[in-house]
Amino acid sequence: MPRHKPLLFFIPLACLAGGFLIALYANRNYHRPPPPAAIWAPPAKPITVVSYNILHNQRGLPAVIAEIQKLQPDIVLLQEVEKNDLSRMTELLNTYPAIYHPSENLAGPHASWGNAICSRLPLYDAGTIPNPGGGSFGVWATALTPADNHKFQIACVHLSATWNANPAHLIESANNRWKELTNLSEAWRQLGSPPILIAGDFNQIPLGNNYALMTKEWSDALQQLGAAQPTFTGTPIQTRIDYFLLSKEWHATAGNAVDSNASDHKPIWLTAGAAPPH
Repeated sequence: MPRHKPLLFFIPLACLAGGFLIALYANRNYHRPPPPAAIWAPPAKPITVVSYNILHNQRGLPAVIAEIQKLQPDIVLLQEVEKNDLSRMTELLNTYPAIYHPSENLAGPHASWGNAICSRLPLYDAGTIPNPGGGSFGVWATALTPADNHKFQIACVHLSATWNANPAHLIESANNRWKELTNLSEAWRQLGSPPILIAGDFNQIPLGNNYALMTKEWSDALQQLGAAQPTFTGTPIQTRIDYFLLSKEWHATAGNAVDSNASDHKPIWLTAGAAPPH
């Protein structure tokens, strides 16, 4: 009987190791190339997307999670999220592992926080949005809706901020946003201009050349829905700087900003799907 003890000891270890490898392989699913048969199109059945600048969870992670869970989203786009918080947040939101990259344009290459996509839909071909000559300002990926085998591009951005009213700084920050938006648009065209949903903290009021560039090829979804209200509450004068931008293949059916004090930004949400055929 004593000779069987080592065998009995190693059987549970082998089972645990096997389970770990299976889980690891399953979590790699979002890195695989999209299935060749998938069609570039928004989902036939509308999905709900939430975009939220969470201020590093400074006012409490539970409060942020509670605001998101109320909206029951399929995809969550986060800005100013600490990398160390992501595992816990994806667990609470019941999503695939997050797509993440530091906000290099705002905090440099060694930033501990950045932009993330948390999704209940499989994500593929994920990475930072190309920004030649500048740091990362966002992440994107190809999302797949298995029910209809449609795929589309989803992007989370946090553009360069304006910190003060110094005229030189106002010009510099506006120029940085222009470059980021131009690089986003060019990278999208390099992909073949697929159906895309872009959201995040644009640090841009709905006026001027940058806003014109944002809405040149994409529509301001909340504006079209009549739900364009202030989203940034961190100053006495509240402003609208968070947006959903949609390519022409999309049709938004509902959306708004949510009154909340869990961050200095309001979470915004959108329900959208494929535009009806003409």
